[in-house]
Amino acid sequence: MRMRLQCCALLLLATLPAAVCAGVIVVDPVGGGDYDNIPEAMFHGTADDTVLVLPGFYEVETGIPYPWPILLTADSPALVSQGGAALTLIFGNGLMPALDVRDDTFGARAFIAGFTFQWLETPLDWGYPTSGTVYFTDNIVKGCETGVDVRMGEGLVARNLIEGPGTYGIQTGHFEGVIEDNEVHGFKDGITGADGNTVIQRNHIHDNGISGVAGFNDCIAIDNVVEDNGWAGFSISFDAHLTGNVIRGNGTGINFWGGPHNGFLNGNDIYDNAEFAVHSYCEEHIPVPPDFDATMNWWGTTDPDEIAASIDDCHDSMWSAVCFVVEPWCTAPGCDPTPAELSSWGAIKALYR
Repeated sequence: MRMRLQCCALLLLATLPAAVCAGVIVVDPVGGGDYDNIPEAMFHGTADDTVLVLPGFYEVETGIPYPWPILLTADSPALVSQGGAALTLIFGNGLMPALDVRDDTFGARAFIAGFTFQWLETPLDWGYPTSGTVYFTDNIVKGCETGVDVRMGEGLVARNLIEGPGTYGIQTGHFEGVIEDNEVHGFKDGITGADGNTVIQRNHIHDNGISGVAGFNDCIAIDNVVEDNGWAGFSISFDAHLTGNVIRGNGTGINFWGGPHNGFLNGNDIYDNAEFAVHSYCEEHIPVPPDFDATMNWWGTTDPDEIAASIDDCHDSMWSAVCFVVEPWCTAPGCDPTPAELSSWGAIKALYR
């Protein structure tokens, strides 16, 4: 019998839009609910329902009456665990996703909260170029090739622990939403691919083999800690907006690539990176490279020569594409708003060369 419960009685539904749970379908692996498996419950649910999964172990497998991966559509119910990620495990053998949105399924719904996903290709495979709505919150992802795939759609990816090994922690594409309060580590790239209106904020992105955040174009990155990544903390184009981030212990703090020059870099702590704090490169020589606003950052020092040495721009290479404007700079971590004494940045760079 399908259970009808109030949304407020469910542990994790506060993280999802209130409209997702008109009716509740209970999954109990020992047979005490409406169904004993998740795919069958999802198949019989609608957009007005929530599939509430009781604690237990759920194996992703084929060759059963209601097989995995679960195909999500515009009429799919929300999928929420009762006991949270520590008590509810969805696991596989690394060969397939748990949930799948096909390329030709427009307007799909993915409301997923409170699971551990382990040894999967990915928990959520979002087909390209399908649009839809994604809420992926309060999950633990371990040992998946991709931690979560949100190449399209809009919504929220929040409060997840996403750990490798794998290729991408969070794979984005044209995701117009918010990625916040996640911990992402142990992948080749922590977050990769966004070229839409993506906001990433308050994430801890660390110990990824190549980049912490890669391929972002016109994203907004606020108050993230991006540290100890092998190559670059951020590998992005010049139209990204970065503020309030701590970028430390990476091979290079920020590696800027070509693209529009409408971004800015203010109020960040960028220090203790192995090669450069900031490095820029463009595939073609720009005869008169434009200025790029990189004022009011903490560079790990107030010594002008040390700051100059940590920045690679038009003073150092004809392929740099920009001249970073760094004065005034901050005088302490957390970007003390009191600027250091002004000096001639051009003269500093000339002396350094």
